[in-house]
Amino acid sequence: MPATTVRPLTPDDACAYRALRLQGIAELPAAFCTTHAAESAVPLAQIAERLRTTPHQIMFGAFAGPQLLAIAGLRREPIAVLHDKASLWGIYVAPPARGQGTGRQLVQAAITHACAVPELALLRLAVAHDNHAALKLYLRCGFTLASEQARLDMLQMQFLLPRPAQAGVADAKNNVFMKINTLQILAK
Repeated sequence: MPATTVRPLTPDDACAYRALRLQGIAELPAAFCTTHAAESAVPLAQIAERLRTTPHQIMFGAFAGPQLLAIAGLRREPIAVLHDKASLWGIYVAPPARGQGTGRQLVQAAITHACAVPELALLRLAVAHDNHAALKLYLRCGFTLASEQARLDMLQMQFLLPRPAQAGVADAKNNVFMKINTLQILAK
């Protein structure tokens, strides 16, 4: 097998992406938040748009030569309250690429991209509790189990992004605290 390369997907990758995603849904339906029938009905133009990189989403693909072997998406919320969080989603590694570090390369590419976005502080993902290979991969990449568990059949995981200490942040927090205290005193 040729060396694996990881890169952002583009709308030109729509056919290969669709084929691999449908393969993943057929093999591991519980791992995806859709059905094979629903995903098959999505027009190719809509899939191509899904692959267009924006400030809020990017899709990565792992290739051996021209062959797409693995996919992973990174999406962050555009609303201010959640803009410091992103979700890793739609991860699938085709059987021939498993056990060769392809999944790790893909997850690392998403983490590296997230680290370059100053607003992001946390990556999240959900993994089926019985998907032991994926769970081991995420743990090896530095994800930990989150304290909240939304569904019994899915484990919620998180990755705190490393951020350099910023001078003046503590002072800014203290100023906010002082303003809040001042407002409380004035309200009394």
